[in-house]
Amino acid sequence: MNFLLKKIRSTCSPHSLFVGYGTVGILLFLYSFTQVDLGLTLTQLSLWQTIQQGFQHIGFFERSLSSGLYIGIIIGLFVSYSAVLKNIRDHQISDRSLWALIFLVFFLLVFSFPAFSYDFFNYMFTAKTVLLYHKNPYEVIPLQFTGYESWLSFMHWTHLPSAYAPLWIVFTLFPYFFGFGYFLWILWNLKLFVGLFYIGGAWVIARLLRHESEEDRLYGIALYAFNPLILIETLISGHNDIVMVFFALIAIMFLQKKNMIVSFFWLSVSIALKEITFMLFPLYIFRKNRYLPVILMGLGLIAFLLIFKREILPWYGVWVIPFAAIMPRVKKFLPLLFGFSLGLLLYYIPFLYCGHWDEPVGVIKFWLTLTPMILACIFSIGSYMLSFQKKV
Repeated sequence: MNFLLKKIRSTCSPHSLFVGYGTVGILLFLYSFTQVDLGLTLTQLSLWQTIQQGFQHIGFFERSLSSGLYIGIIIGLFVSYSAVLKNIRDHQISDRSLWALIFLVFFLLVFSFPAFSYDFFNYMFTAKTVLLYHKNPYEVIPLQFTGYESWLSFMHWTHLPSAYAPLWIVFTLFPYFFGFGYFLWILWNLKLFVGLFYIGGAWVIARLLRHESEEDRLYGIALYAFNPLILIETLISGHNDIVMVFFALIAIMFLQKKNMIVSFFWLSVSIALKEITFMLFPLYIFRKNRYLPVILMGLGLIAFLLIFKREILPWYGVWVIPFAAIMPRVKKFLPLLFGFSLGLLLYYIPFLYCGHWDEPVGVIKFWLTLTPMILACIFSIGSYMLSFQKKV
């Protein structure tokens, strides 16, 4: 596998990056529609319903094929990711080309179906609860609208009130309002809204690395913008974690400019969306340590999992990866980043293959997620010890 990746990297030109990402992006866009719930009809057009049924047949009744397609797309994303980073190291890609590639990926994926996220439809429904039903989403549950709410046929977590922060619910009102009551427009509006924060994250990272060499700046942008986990959990699944991260990065940017009040304001906005970024408060004391953001968010993730006894879910990786992109000498930590991202993306395979989360799916999922992370840690420790011995 390593030989194959090295061979692909050595022959991949900047031009072929656009072909590669164009191909894998289209495949991922199409694959997302294999996960459309059987109870959901995206449009009443008869032609589309026939096409949708064909995609659903793959996702729900040809599960071996669906799992194989997913694995193939993940491999394609990681190979392309490696190729982008290789081209940057070899000074073969310009700033303009890198941004063109980012926008290509953005436009290919932002209008996809939120294939791996039940939460996305709950985002939509909380906005609907406020604007259409004029109810408080913290006081009612979706099941209370049984009998006249068609969305209940495909939604999950319908027995619980909203678990989202008030600020996030306010944000979702705008995509819902401008959907004018059409489900597909509401879905795409919200996908586009979340996707713009993905673009914003790349821009802020570029600003944070503006004093670095061009290679290091482009490397940091690419490390975030083309990470397969970021692409799938943000542009495909539309998780709101990227919105939280964007405002935290903005806070760090103003902290870098020594504008404490504005920085604290944006960090407060981030915390108001999801509380986990309160872990970044020590930055206001130890401002010169550029490793500290990723360390703090990593510790926050570990503490969250231990305190609340939660399993690690793929979109939790979004809490950490963008902050890794702004670390100095980040190339040394690339194996850890690859192992972490790959492990979280393998999380979905048992469900895609079996169609449920019952045992033994839990055990398989656990080891599929953990194994790449363990191997990455072993490889990194081995590499460090080897380089240390050479220095001695």
